[in-house]
Amino acid sequence: MLQKITILAGALALLSACSTTITPVTGNHYASTDGALQIRGELVDSSNVRIYVNNAKVIEDNVSLLKGDGDFSGSFQGKPVHASCATVSGRALSGTTCLVAFAGERVRLTL
Repeated sequence: MLQKITILAGALALLSACSTTITPVTGNHYASTDGALQIRGELVDSSNVRIYVNNAKVIEDNVSLLKGDGDFSGSFQGKPVHASCATVSGRALSGTTCLVAFAGERVRLTL
């Protein structure tokens, strides 16, 4: 358990070091103010996380079936994309959230 907490803390530190802003997002879609960057996510069959940047699928992986969490990495145009996802107890509808970091943006998506 301590190892998982340490890994999660490290991932969060990495996200905060790589990013400049946290943008609160409601729903599963984010668009920058100039419209040049769009990030969206979806959850398929309660466990399959898909993250898209400008409509290109950059991450497709499964959250843990036991805990509903996971840390995922991908890339878009040679730049890293990271998503840290968690699901509230009981797997409520819209209970999975992902903090997505890309190109200095940090957005929280509700899947």
